[in-house]
Amino acid sequence: MMRYLQLSLWRASSLTLISAQRSLVTASAKTTTATNNKDKNKKFSKKKAELLLAVKKRDKEKRRTRSDKGFDFQIDNDDHVPVMLGEVLDVFSSLTLSSFVDCTLGAAGHSSAIIQAHPELETYVGMDVDPVAHAKARACIDGLLHSHSSGLNVHTVLRNFKYVKSVLSEVDPNLLDSGVDAILMDLGMSSMQVNNPERGFSVLANGPLDMRMDPQASLKAEDILNTWPDTEVGRILREYGEERNWHLLQKKIVQARLRGGLHSTGDLVDIIRSMSHVTRVGRQGWIKTATRVFQALRIAVNDELGTLEKTLHACFDCLAPRGRLAVISFHSLEDRIVKQTFLKIIETDKGVGDADGEGRERCDLRKIEDETDAKEMWIKSTVHGLNGTILTKRPITPSEEEEKLNRRSRSAKLRVIEKV
Repeated sequence: MMRYLQLSLWRASSLTLISAQRSLVTASAKTTTATNNKDKNKKFSKKKAELLLAVKKRDKEKRRTRSDKGFDFQIDNDDHVPVMLGEVLDVFSSLTLSSFVDCTLGAAGHSSAIIQAHPELETYVGMDVDPVAHAKARACIDGLLHSHSSGLNVHTVLRNFKYVKSVLSEVDPNLLDSGVDAILMDLGMSSMQVNNPERGFSVLANGPLDMRMDPQASLKAEDILNTWPDTEVGRILREYGEERNWHLLQKKIVQARLRGGLHSTGDLVDIIRSMSHVTRVGRQGWIKTATRVFQALRIAVNDELGTLEKTLHACFDCLAPRGRLAVISFHSLEDRIVKQTFLKIIETDKGVGDADGEGRERCDLRKIEDETDAKEMWIKSTVHGLNGTILTKRPITPSEEEEKLNRRSRSAKLRVIEKV
């Protein structure tokens, strides 16, 4: 009897153990299945995100009006290579230029090429607010004219492009009456500015927090970071830098003030690098963030966006009939202003009465004339208005070859408007 009871207990415990083991195996299998499903879902989500990114990139590429021009420059790190030079020459190649204005002289790369391409040019005006760039450009153009024995009337002026009208009136009052044939604005920075650490524009080289295009200006990036209200600093990072983590960066800047403030580009970069755990880990992550932050501060220091729209209107007013204004921008904020301002310019009829009378008739005639004219090869699609024609409905972007050889050209966009 006793043996029977022991056997029964042993069987019961065995069954319980087997049942427990089965439960553990079942639970383990369910956990493994859940983990596998979770991993699969992660992989699927990652693949889906990559696919969507590829589709967006493809659609963006389709919408681009990419240039097919060749790129003939040998890149040297110490030289400034004019961006989209072949495309700029194409813009003005069909015009007979008696006068040309370069509002952003830089190292005179564009200007030198245009002077050589248009021997008929009589009056040249170059403007730049940077004295180093102005001196270098003047020497370049003087050397070019000396070697070609040209009789070109050259004026290089150390002035911001917002004063374009007053500069032209000082050079020759008749220029404002007759108008100039071509105007160029290259809104990018030159290599000699970026490569000089003392200017404070470089993310990778330590220097003072300056960022002034005009060394005579009083406001520096250091002043904004250390003395401006924190809400204003945050607005600059958000609006001008389009930085997603602006609020965290704003807090870190305020904390840095309590420790003595920020006084070098290295101090600012250290703060940005400390945020890498909440942005993208790795060198590329913090460099991209730093680039946006430096852009925001540079725009604020030099009031770049505040004067751009007014200058575009002023330049268009200075054009002669059939004159062209070409603008190269390098970030979305600038390009958006150029695009919207061009649309405002051609839709506003200042000299022809109302739009449903003579103005509409003039606009219709303009469309007919343009349709009968031989279309220039670089022009893909246009927008017509009462005062002018936008010759680049979509901006022209650099060729793939130029983007590969000159990385600073990657974000460049060229827009062109022609006056009626």
